[in-house]
Amino acid sequence: MGCCEKQKFYRGLLMALDVYAGPLTVYYSGQWENIGQAEARKRGFEYHQIRLRDESDAVGDPETVRRMVVDWRQGLSNALGDNLPSRLDWDEQTEDYMTARPDFEGLGALILWASYAEHPDLPRPEQYVDFAEDPAYGRSAPNDAQSHFPAIIRETEFWLPADFEFTFKAPGPNGDAVMFSSAYGLFRQLRKLNEMTWQADQQTIQAWSVDWPGASASLEALAKYAFSDMVAVASYACTKRMPIKLDY
Repeated sequence: MGCCEKQKFYRGLLMALDVYAGPLTVYYSGQWENIGQAEARKRGFEYHQIRLRDESDAVGDPETVRRMVVDWRQGLSNALGDNLPSRLDWDEQTEDYMTARPDFEGLGALILWASYAEHPDLPRPEQYVDFAEDPAYGRSAPNDAQSHFPAIIRETEFWLPADFEFTFKAPGPNGDAVMFSSAYGLFRQLRKLNEMTWQADQQTIQAWSVDWPGASASLEALAKYAFSDMVAVASYACTKRMPIKLDY
């Protein structure tokens, strides 16, 4: 096993933040693998996942989950009404999905990078710091703040395959209240962030997520890694018309 392969594998054994794009039936019935699970299976290791939330009441039967998801989607569409350009709809029969692992430090660094991109008057930290008390994040995160990047910054857990510009909090399929945004809005805002800061081409962006830079890497290195992952997943979700969900 080479150095980079070891790094990816052992990183997969720790508590991590994954991002999933695909049908929610596959997600909630557990019929998918994150990067750590896939690596462990390939190498014949047992994978033990530590979660930050209780999933003891999870439903495993795909048909039961599919009905639950479709009912939830219909209820959310009804609640949003004319705020959406059309009713929420995507294929819950397919088993195709995509996943990536930006990790907590990577996604947090991306949130900070976006916050400082729209507040250049503030000195940007060189290393990743907890964004909860960060001044740039504090300006951009409130729902009434004017932000170029609400789908990136506002701690979204679900990005829906519908085109709208706002974020909102509502129950997810399992009943937990979480933040929602638009997958199309996310993709547009990621491209805008690149235009405002790095101005990198597609090949360069793809190369950013080849090797995990490490949790102690610079803010920019971590942000680039997560950016590459999130662009790939957002592109997939928009092309396939699928929701995106964080997994932790």
